[in-house]
Amino acid sequence: MEQVLEAREAQALYEMALEKMRRNLMEAAMSDLQRALKLEPQNALYLSYYGVCLAHRDRVDEAMATCKRALRDQPHNTELRVNLGKVYRVAGETARAHRAFLQAWQSDRGHPGPATELARMGVRRPPVLTFLPRSHWCNRSLGKLRLRLQRALTPRPV
Repeated sequence: MEQVLEAREAQALYEMALEKMRRNLMEAAMSDLQRALKLEPQNALYLSYYGVCLAHRDRVDEAMATCKRALRDQPHNTELRVNLGKVYRVAGETARAHRAFLQAWQSDRGHPGPATELARMGVRRPPVLTFLPRSHWCNRSLGKLRLRLQRALTPRPV
């Protein structure tokens, strides 16, 4: 009976944390998730959202480890993969974030999370010199030049 009450309390804390995260109150959400994890330490969903909160507090390495641990427990959970992608994006690792969102979308095309995050990231143009990696200095320089030219040649609304 006590376990059922603890599970309900943990679920209520989790739902409050999600609402606080929607309002960008990460500190308060993190505290609720910590309390929920004390009641149910093996819950992968709570752990994953806790990782997202950690990332927003600039504890990115810990956040990645936390989200990856949650994903190891439930490797086919789309929401956990989306959360890992969010952590990657906060860390500035956009290629890894894109890959995580794409994998999540491919595993469950009906889930709105991955599609939303992919749309938020936008579409990347192919590198200018396709035979070189995107990160090569030539591609980076030529890509910036292409962007400046494109902006200069695009008519501006009056």
